[in-house]
Amino acid sequence: MTPPLAETHDTQFESLTNEEFLRRVKEGQSLIIYDRKVYKLDNWIKFHPGGALAIHHLVGKDATDEINAFHPAYVYENKIHSFYVGEYADDSDFIVPSSTNEERKKILNAYRRLELTIRANKLYDCNYINYGYECIRYLLLITISWILVLHGTTTLHYLLSAVFLGAFWHQLAFTAHDAGHNGITHILLVDNLIGILIASYCGGLSIGWWKKNHYVHHIVTNDPNHDPDIQHLPFFAVSTKFFENLHSSFYKRTLQFDAFARFFIPMQHYLYYPVLCFGRFNLYFLSISYLCFDERVPFRKLELTGMLFFWTWFIYMLSFLPSWKIIIAFFLISHMVTVILHVQITLSHFGMSTELLGPDEPFPEKMLRTSMDVDCPWWMDWFHGGLQFQAIHHLFPRIPRHNLRACQPFVKKFCEETGLQYHIYGFVEGNGVVLSALKDVANQIELLSRVAAAHGDRNFVS
Repeated sequence: MTPPLAETHDTQFESLTNEEFLRRVKEGQSLIIYDRKVYKLDNWIKFHPGGALAIHHLVGKDATDEINAFHPAYVYENKIHSFYVGEYADDSDFIVPSSTNEERKKILNAYRRLELTIRANKLYDCNYINYGYECIRYLLLITISWILVLHGTTTLHYLLSAVFLGAFWHQLAFTAHDAGHNGITHILLVDNLIGILIASYCGGLSIGWWKKNHYVHHIVTNDPNHDPDIQHLPFFAVSTKFFENLHSSFYKRTLQFDAFARFFIPMQHYLYYPVLCFGRFNLYFLSISYLCFDERVPFRKLELTGMLFFWTWFIYMLSFLPSWKIIIAFFLISHMVTVILHVQITLSHFGMSTELLGPDEPFPEKMLRTSMDVDCPWWMDWFHGGLQFQAIHHLFPRIPRHNLRACQPFVKKFCEETGLQYHIYGFVEGNGVVLSALKDVANQIELLSRVAAAHGDRNFVS
């Protein structure tokens, strides 16, 4: 556990100056700083459970708070030291700006005290009774869906079955999320297997793809060039930066602001809900692409087997329906019900800042700037899965989501102490924030088209 920032540190080992550190990074070495010590990850980075790209975004930086936030104690207390190469000299303000910047130092010290407070209140401890309740809810939803299919006598019965099946997939996603963060048993293999069971066998999706995507999202939240969770051209652009044909480091291709984007983006605030209704189909595509073509997939055969099992039982379920019209309606409704999940996922980030404030921005400041929480009564937590507290989740990704509400008073106090803004809106109000942000970007299309036309730039207006 890293203590609050100190003014001095032990220099009994050979030190790497800032100049030497940066020189080695420029030469291609994967060096990071953790607690003022330098670690070289070249030989291990490709084996990172969350994918190599998540680590690449931390190379050449002080990654102390990110490492603490995303990993169990054995990683930063034991495992990381096998990659140790030397001490980081504290005579520079490039990597550790808080040593000379009082405001940054105040934020980071307060954040680390907050972490100690949350730990002291046992909010990292998982209450498995909550999962017992959730398992009952999952079984109830899928059982009702099957009963309505097997014993239904009217179209209404079959369509209600589709609704219950969609609700089953919607609710399962929250536990899959916990497994992906290694937040259920805290045993990596066991949580991976739980995630595969839920995502692949029950939902037809890849937890491996989700982890690769989601870990990057947590590191570079709302960065237009790097965060795959906001890269949705041609349908959505949450920033005018997407007008510039950005290169996605995640998808390894240029996100062209082409004719399709120029057609859809001006209407994106109207298309927000209709497009998200089909979001699950995009997840199928991304999952299959990952499992078939990604170079390193830890459980490739198991996940592919799971997806085959999913489509087997799902098609078998459809075979009980009396007509092709009802089969098509059932298929579409069951998938469109999950629009709720896609709204919940995008709600916390689409309306938030996409500005780039540089590598020296403290981790907690970036997380609070780019994420919002959704305010709701406690009895609605089941509906949002506990993940309506996205800002708190981004500050402490390993805290069980059932405990996120209990963390809220401590986070509010932290924000008051540091002067950081804690964004929280009601569900309806939050949707308004997102739609307004999408409309603001959409309105820029017409303005920029006029400017481009006035300057003879036919590439933009065509």
